[in-house]
Amino acid sequence: MTSLAIIGYGNIGKVHLANLQSLRGCRVAGVYDVRGGDGVTYPSLEALLADPAVTGVVIATPTDSHAELTERALAAGKHVFVEKPLAGTLADAERIVAAAQKHPELIVQAGFCERFNVNYLEAKRAVTEGSLGDLRAIQTSRLAPYGFSDPTWELGVLDTAVHNLDLILWLKQQAPLKVLARGTRVYEDSQIPHSVTTLLTFPDGSLATDHIAWIDDRNYPLNHCARSRMLLQGSKGFFDIDLTDRPSALHAANGYRKLDTVILGGPEYAGCLKLQFESFLRSIEEGAPVLAPPEDALLAERVALAALESLRSGQEVALAA
Repeated sequence: MTSLAIIGYGNIGKVHLANLQSLRGCRVAGVYDVRGGDGVTYPSLEALLADPAVTGVVIATPTDSHAELTERALAAGKHVFVEKPLAGTLADAERIVAAAQKHPELIVQAGFCERFNVNYLEAKRAVTEGSLGDLRAIQTSRLAPYGFSDPTWELGVLDTAVHNLDLILWLKQQAPLKVLARGTRVYEDSQIPHSVTTLLTFPDGSLATDHIAWIDDRNYPLNHCARSRMLLQGSKGFFDIDLTDRPSALHAANGYRKLDTVILGGPEYAGCLKLQFESFLRSIEEGAPVLAPPEDALLAERVALAALESLRSGQEVALAA
């Protein structure tokens, strides 16, 4: 049985705990959070990393801490699952990749859960098998709950866009030549752009466009987080994904909510957040390939930061080779 410990016990840390506890063959050794509080079982990071019972760690902390925590966990001989985006700066993202390459005996997986969403897996299959022919255009979109945003975080709305950027790069299997982004503020209580469109131009002349928006709808945050779309257009066909709604809803005295089995998963069913951990365990226990390697996450980071630079400058940004 693989024993994992969680570092960071905020919103996503709690979701990860519920999913991990429902997996057969996985034991959650405990939780550490610098803030302490209910549910935190390790008194310090040092205690967690020194625990011989811990096989690997799940890093679910703010992005600017990812590089140091990954380096320390690998140095302690622990496998690492690190949330997306890989880091807050390109230098820190490169530190994570370098640390992973320094420890090839250990598994490092980035938290790009959408790669394990059956809808996107089928899109990947269609592209790989050639069903669409020459892939010429990709359109993606995603909404996220504004209440979960961090107005102080420099990447702003790209925290959510990086999911789509990773999917685009995963499907294209090449880096774009140029990145152009345009955005606008919607809400007055933060200075970050709340609605952003990004255009990627690839070496083969194909294009990808992504639109991301934070929506201030406090009543249905998880449903909005799941409202994503993708359209792939190829020379022989197209592939359309529409996750803008869910087929089931709960109406009860304490409120109304859509049941999100696709994105969040949960103890009763397998969503992509659970499936990514099943893949992580297979890599640790069986040597299966890492399906969301840090090198891929580094490219998504480069593209996201290029989009941020374009937002600031108003100019198209050439991606460094």
